[in-house]
Amino acid sequence: MKKVIVAPEYNFLRDYIEDIPGRFHTIGTVLHAKRNIIREDCVKGTRLVIKSFGGIYLPNRIRYTYFYPSKAQRAFENAKILLQKGFNTPRPIAYIEITWNGLIDQMYFICEFTDFQPLNVIIGTSTEKILPLLLEIAHHTFRLHQNNIYHIDYSSGNILFRKNNNKYELALIDNNRMKFGSITFEKGIRNFVRLELSDEHMTLIVKEYSRLWSVDEMIGIRHLFRYKRIHV
Repeated sequence: MKKVIVAPEYNFLRDYIEDIPGRFHTIGTVLHAKRNIIREDCVKGTRLVIKSFGGIYLPNRIRYTYFYPSKAQRAFENAKILLQKGFNTPRPIAYIEITWNGLIDQMYFICEFTDFQPLNVIIGTSTEKILPLLLEIAHHTFRLHQNNIYHIDYSSGNILFRKNNNKYELALIDNNRMKFGSITFEKGIRNFVRLELSDEHMTLIVKEYSRLWSVDEMIGIRHLFRYKRIHV
């Protein structure tokens, strides 16, 4: 059985989307091929990205079929929430679930392509060159948390950026693991642990984030490095 949900504004792509499971490995070009496979294609003037979720083991197949929304559904719905709240993320187009022997067996998420770069390209860059970007990361994270949005996979590969008129814009991807609800200062600091930036860059971000909370910056820094030790 095949479940296909398409955002109404992208119904003109429905025929193409319906065919994705049967020809996924031959369409477009590969952007990423590890556990998950990501391909890019252009259809009817729309440049899109198609993600096939791999490694769906039996416990998760049962979980996603009966108890919890699938990764593809959550990626689609969470992207809509981000956009509604004014945050950048590639526009969600559709998601697909394939059920075999009564359990979800394949999942696909389709979104528009974005030309933002992943944050990990700044690793090793001098602080002086990217100070405005580091400060924007702090402000962006603060705005997310004030809107009760907690991105669990908040890593340097899942935060994208673009410079526009001397200002930095950020966007989020891999949105299937997010929580919504009140976020404390300490929990907010913990969200930075997976960024994989240098200690100097992380310290600047956390100082600014603490300032936005009106909390002493040294408290934020102590929390950060305590959580980093736990994470390692």
